[in-house]
Amino acid sequence: MARDNDESHQRVYERSIIGTDLQQQHGSLRILKNEFDDLMRNPPEGFLVQPDQSDFFTWNVGIFGAPNTLFAGGYYKATLKFPLDYPYRPPKFKFLSDIWHPNVYLDGQICISILHEPGEDERSGEKACERWSAVQNVRSILLSIISMLNEPNISSPANIDASIDYRKYQEDPINSSMFKEKLDRLIERSRAIANAEGIEIPQTIEEYTKRFNRRLPLTTNDCIEDNDLNEDDDEQSEVSSCKSQIKQDNNASNNSIADRKRILT
Repeated sequence: MARDNDESHQRVYERSIIGTDLQQQHGSLRILKNEFDDLMRNPPEGFLVQPDQSDFFTWNVGIFGAPNTLFAGGYYKATLKFPLDYPYRPPKFKFLSDIWHPNVYLDGQICISILHEPGEDERSGEKACERWSAVQNVRSILLSIISMLNEPNISSPANIDASIDYRKYQEDPINSSMFKEKLDRLIERSRAIANAEGIEIPQTIEEYTKRFNRRLPLTTNDCIEDNDLNEDDDEQSEVSSCKSQIKQDNNASNNSIADRKRILT
């Protein structure tokens, strides 16, 4: 099975090479191929990665919530889309799974400095050393995302409502439990998706820190049958609607955001 996966990745890489014309793009593909090979030899803790079956510039990502954190038990699907001039410009990271987090926009995009364009930004006050540079790589991106999940930054939120909920929960977790309740509901849904895909979510530190050799499904289909989610019909209709919107073209992003907001609130 591992050999079949490796051969599949090689075929995708070769097709991507054929589909590009510029020498710089070929160089970017070689860098991505080397990074992916390194991740397969030494997988990062808490992540699964898989190049898209038709485009090596797009990677599918599976993220596990770390044990003993608010996101423990969660399974979050995402994509990394690399520019043709990678690593000189950062990739775009986007959650496909619903997630309630101060630093994640309603459309799934995230706000972390490492993925911001290179150079200083006078408006935000970010220094060049905090933003993207060519020395960064996929592994450093994944580690930054785990840090973001474990330690949300409410001083510069992407989701104001989630930031307010999180701040209130920090101040009084017993009487202001809305953040935790929303998070737990979404974690349960993510577990249903993981179960349908045959993904085993780590429950302990020992399981989380082991090196995962499990491959993601080649497809990125998040749709789950109603009875798998164990939700009532009305709520399940909203979930299916949201999952459908995620897969539409970016031109329909406004509708997608509205659907996600109904589910998350």
